[in-house]
Amino acid sequence: MAAATLAEILDDLNDYADYEEVASVARARSYITAARRFLQLPSSSSEQGSALGYTPAAIQSEIAVARAYIVAYDTSNANNKSVRFLSAREGFLR
Repeated sequence: MAAATLAEILDDLNDYADYEEVASVARARSYITAARRFLQLPSSSSEQGSALGYTPAAIQSEIAVARAYIVAYDTSNANNKSVRFLSAREGFLR
């Protein structure tokens, strides 16, 4: 897979930043992927008189928030599943 460009990474960060608003664990995962790609870039750069910079700790904080969201809302997680056994005395409609 080819390396993502800065513009693609920023687009992904913007696109998936709404994971809480749309209640999507999948989008939270995609947001984390984009944020991790962003962390792989140099923390500052300039081109033709404009500059871009970020604090790695701020991005890591955003990743932690997204991970906490996933833990709280991921219903596919095996730890959140339960089985209920019904008996003739309870759980059946009469």
